[in-house]
Amino acid sequence: MKNKYWKYICLLVLAFNIAIIAVIGVQVTKHRDQKILDNVSVIKGVNKVADISTNTEQLNTVINKYLADFQDDKMTYKFYLSDKAVLEGSYKLFGTSIPLYIYFEPYALNSGAVDLKVTSISIGTLNIPTKTALSYIKGAYKLPSFVTINSQKQEVLIDLPQVAIAKDTFLQAGKIDLKNGQFVFHLMQK
Repeated sequence: MKNKYWKYICLLVLAFNIAIIAVIGVQVTKHRDQKILDNVSVIKGVNKVADISTNTEQLNTVINKYLADFQDDKMTYKFYLSDKAVLEGSYKLFGTSIPLYIYFEPYALNSGAVDLKVTSISIGTLNIPTKTALSYIKGAYKLPSFVTINSQKQEVLIDLPQVAIAKDTFLQAGKIDLKNGQFVFHLMQK
């Protein structure tokens, strides 16, 4: 009879150990916040991740750091915003550095692009015809793929959504207010 109790006690201890292991196994493999995770959805398509607000000084710094990659020996330039948008450049002609100034009125388009309406172009202090100058610049210089010059409309289009910030992430212009120095861009993700 002693043997019989040992068998039952061993089976009972074994069953108890298996039950504990099963309970621990279920607890370890179970997701803690599954109800919350099931309710989180991934938006398909293009969606706004954040709005980025900046002021004139900060935007000037960012633009000119970005433009540094597009400089060459033939032409150097910088873009800055004040009460106007200005592209100030210089190019070499017969060994002499010639200053070039292009003045713009910037507008944010619904597509997220920035339309720069040219108000005047000058070489030094000499004003030159806008259409002719834009046609020359378009043909003479290799521009980034996101920049389009339309000499007939006297505008330069900066297609911000083409400028990749990171994988599937880009900017769209939201608000451009030169007078108050307020600029809002939308960080978008595909």
